[in-house]
Amino acid sequence: MQRRRTLNCGLALALLALGAGAAAETGVRAWTHTGVSPGLHTLERSVAVPYPPDAGVPHNAVITRVHAGRDHAGNADIQSFLCWNGVDQCVEIQGPSVNTAAFRGLPANQPLYLVHRLRAWRGAAKPVFVRGTVTVWYAQTESAHTQP
Repeated sequence: MQRRRTLNCGLALALLALGAGAAAETGVRAWTHTGVSPGLHTLERSVAVPYPPDAGVPHNAVITRVHAGRDHAGNADIQSFLCWNGVDQCVEIQGPSVNTAAFRGLPANQPLYLVHRLRAWRGAAKPVFVRGTVTVWYAQTESAHTQP
């Protein structure tokens, strides 16, 4: 019985070491930034907030997935989008956050943006500030995707 427990513990440790080694080999890393938008003063006017990558993100790194969250005081109706490297490639954030692979394979060394548009005041104090957080997971590749 004691020998069986020792074998099971040894097997469990070996599997843990193998799993840790596999995770280290994938080279998946992440960067996270938190920011606050300028005050939203006008209905239907968009404000874009840049979330730049860390300086250490290599040029051959590509995005594997992204999480973005947003929060604001009051009941204002705010439409928000997560966008990559400008405002052409965007994903709408419905609710307080979004997890997406929509930017998978795109360069991770480019900024992401949270774009907010105030649609209705609903009694909120003016101006409305939106707090946002963006986390980008990325992996290094032999050659990174290049934009035309």
